[in-house]
Amino acid sequence: MSRRVILLAQISDPHLRLDDDTSQPALAAAVARVLELRPAPAAVLVTGDIANSGDPAEHARADELLAPLPMPVLKLAGNHDLLGAPLQYVAEAGGLRIVVCDTSQPGRDDGVLDVEWVAAQLVPDVPTVIAMHHPPVAIGLPWLDEIGLPADQSAALGALLERSPQVKRVVAGHVHRAVTAVLGGCAVVTCASTNIQAALDFEATEMVLAAEPPSFLVHAWLGAGLVTHVQQVSTKRL
Repeated sequence: MSRRVILLAQISDPHLRLDDDTSQPALAAAVARVLELRPAPAAVLVTGDIANSGDPAEHARADELLAPLPMPVLKLAGNHDLLGAPLQYVAEAGGLRIVVCDTSQPGRDDGVLDVEWVAAQLVPDVPTVIAMHHPPVAIGLPWLDEIGLPADQSAALGALLERSPQVKRVVAGHVHRAVTAVLGGCAVVTCASTNIQAALDFEATEMVLAAEPPSFLVHAWLGAGLVTHVQQVSTKRL
């Protein structure tokens, strides 16, 4: 007997610029690959740093490149986006409850999380994904951990997750790598960039980038659990 699979795609950190020849084709390629998924995702999460400088023209161009996606596109703010008012809301995607958090702070690269707001959005027995830009865990790369979330807020989220088994995944961006961890008994996963990747350097205290392929995440709800796949984006086809 076949089972119905619900997909939630996640792309992150396009850092779209109007003055380069890489960020726009990279986002377009990621969108094209998402459109090839079967079944089609119920929604697409874009977990922040959509624009590189926060220029409204960059956001407008990003919207044009995301426009081919026929499903809901759930955007959230990153530290580069400069969206002004907090962008926090709840959405539904194929039976999954998506709690979209705003961890950005004006003029700062590090993040902040309103754990009380998150707690107020949870509904018992409804499978939930919590989405944010800054991951709520340290990943071991010093220059990125310096601009993460405060330890006390991560601990508070961990305590909330321990008593909230309906939360099936916490998803984030920001670190330009696919990373997994566990917080409060819940899996945390970060999405790589559609554009530029961070190097796997556990000693660097300043930004180090790597010529690695872009990818996005595909979260598949199987009815009894959520699994996450990393899907590379490439122009090569078999």
